[in-house]
Amino acid sequence: MEVHAPHEPLHSWRDFWIHLGTITIGLLIAISLEQSVEALHHVHQRHQLEEDLRAEGERNVEIVQKDRRLIAALRDWELDLRKNVDTMRTSGGKAGLRYVANPVPGQPTVPSDSVWTTAKESMLVALLPRTEAEMYSRLDLQHGLLRETISHWLEVKGELKEFEENFDDGEPESTPDLGRMSAEELHSYSMLLTKEIAARDNVLFRLNNFVRLDRAVLDGARSEAEMIEMAQLPELR
Repeated sequence: MEVHAPHEPLHSWRDFWIHLGTITIGLLIAISLEQSVEALHHVHQRHQLEEDLRAEGERNVEIVQKDRRLIAALRDWELDLRKNVDTMRTSGGKAGLRYVANPVPGQPTVPSDSVWTTAKESMLVALLPRTEAEMYSRLDLQHGLLRETISHWLEVKGELKEFEENFDDGEPESTPDLGRMSAEELHSYSMLLTKEIAARDNVLFRLNNFVRLDRAVLDGARSEAEMIEMAQLPELR
């Protein structure tokens, strides 16, 4: 912004004050316009962030629905496997049962938090109303707990896989031979399967907490307390 000297010479104090007043008013108008443009830009950024957060929340509902189906199928399969292992152990290996390969390979997909993470890193979170930011912060906390639970489950899966590899033929797609396990090893196997089932159940618990809070936000919760109430999760209070 430039302030120019008057084109005509100033002949009196009256001319001076008129010129000064004109400059001041012009500066105030320019500053107001600049602030208005910036405010409109912030409003646009906020609305865009809210739209992106909502879209991410809707995608996460779909992700969790698929994860739930996968976990339910995996749990049924593993309970049957543990039953076979226990039967082999109690029969002293005479039951002749075999390992049944996993019919539903794969693992849950972690819901996305990229929009919220980017908003925090770029300081755009400050554009949200305080109550709205608090809701997404609570959801982000649950997302972190979910990640930790999945990480623990993968560690247990690795421990189980390492045990199973002691009883296969070493080929990439081979499966453990229950007939090669002693009663003590079958007991250890059963305990590892129980540990893995429990770890996966914890993942399901965290998934349910996360998606219920997510749905509450999508359904119009206006504060953290209202979000928790709508999600029916009193343990989070």
